[in-house]
Amino acid sequence: MYINPKVVFKDHASEKNKDKFFCDLCGFPHGSYKDFEIAREWNNTCHECYLTFIEARRKDWKEGWRPDKETLKEYIYNRRNVLINQEIK
Repeated sequence: MYINPKVVFKDHASEKNKDKFFCDLCGFPHGSYKDFEIAREWNNTCHECYLTFIEARRKDWKEGWRPDKETLKEYIYNRRNVLINQEIK
């Protein structure tokens, strides 16, 4: 049996198709395969943000449109409240 004493370290940090675990818009973690699938195609957004902000405005999104800060803050606030209320029940 032959054992190679040479250890090779690979730096994968520079890979472009590395998945991120948090949505760039809302900051919530990706929790399903669908989130990661959407994130690869639509600039690291989760499925919920895709349905809320992108699906109806695909052309505008590709041209650079993004929701304003107030709309995004309100969306995150409402989404957190829904999750907290679900945990209480």
